[in-house]
Amino acid sequence: MKKFIYNTLIALGIFVTLLSLFIFLGVLGNYQNIMTQIATILFPLVAGPVLIAVVIIFFLAMLALWKNYRQKNKQNKGLVILALMSSFALLFGTVEWQQSKKIVEDNGGELTLLGETSIPLTAKPDGYKTYANKENKDLTVSIYENGESYGDNSQPILVYIHGGGWASGDSESQSGFLRGMANRGYVVFSINYRLATDEDPTWEKATEDIADAMNWIKANASNYGGDSSRLILSGESAGGHLALLYTGLVTNGQLNAPKPNAVGVMYPAIDLKWTSKNGRYLSTDPIPNIVEKYIGGDLTEYQDRLATVETRNYISKELPPIYIIHGEKDTLVTVTGSEDYVAKVKAAGGQAELVSLPYSNHGVNLQANVSLITNFAESIDGLSVKK
Repeated sequence: MKKFIYNTLIALGIFVTLLSLFIFLGVLGNYQNIMTQIATILFPLVAGPVLIAVVIIFFLAMLALWKNYRQKNKQNKGLVILALMSSFALLFGTVEWQQSKKIVEDNGGELTLLGETSIPLTAKPDGYKTYANKENKDLTVSIYENGESYGDNSQPILVYIHGGGWASGDSESQSGFLRGMANRGYVVFSINYRLATDEDPTWEKATEDIADAMNWIKANASNYGGDSSRLILSGESAGGHLALLYTGLVTNGQLNAPKPNAVGVMYPAIDLKWTSKNGRYLSTDPIPNIVEKYIGGDLTEYQDRLATVETRNYISKELPPIYIIHGEKDTLVTVTGSEDYVAKVKAAGGQAELVSLPYSNHGVNLQANVSLITNFAESIDGLSVKK
């Protein structure tokens, strides 16, 4: 029985170590490779806990080998294999984790092996409010209040625009991030907007909805402890695109709605042509019609619409400070779009910064997201939380 348990533990250790090697070696591959896509999706989610498991497995394996050596017992082949595999996993995992950690911390963020307990993976909002009714449908915002310890009606606001390829998702899609920001003292509003369908593109409607929501938030934020004159706009993926597009339109006077004090987004869809042609996620083939559904047809046929939603067409020095977090291995929304956007803002005399994370796909570590966006907001005059 003891031998069975012993061998079972070795087999379990080998399985966990194989998983870690799949992640830590897989992130080094080409983005078109499906294994690399899976590895770079998993890395920001589980790399920390997996690395802890590998450390434990390695030291237990080495301890068992040393014990067998001291007692002059025959070495178990599985144990030897486990020790070798875990040593490789420990080497690659440590290097990659430390590299990611250094980038996050150099930019004022936090990245720990087990994450942060104040940032849940999912969380329910504290309430919902309807800001408009369009096409016989109520459009709502989800509200995440910041707790009694910050209840002086003058805290900064974070407004969030969810992703989902302009055609899916909702205001609770990134609820862990939203609750994490609320726990840091921000009053958080997350916007539901009209989603594109094959018959109903939303290249104009989405930003109109966001403008209506922003006007509602400006008028009602004080009811939830927020100061509408201190507002950071955020979003991820398609929502990051809409946040940048909205800000450009407002700054250029093409939308009558509040201008944010700053914009902090994650992996925004900036190069729409690239995403239309090359964007893929857990697939070796590009996802069809992801941008076309939003635009309403082929991009070459609707170049005027594409130009209207091209965020780089609205760059000027009058834009508020821009902050972008993007995974270098993003297979759906290329990081080169973010690089180009930031370069153009700087060339125009504006303020923009990009944090590129080397082993992340279309998604970034939750703790890194919350801490980096918080640090950015606190660097902007008026956006620090009053405690």
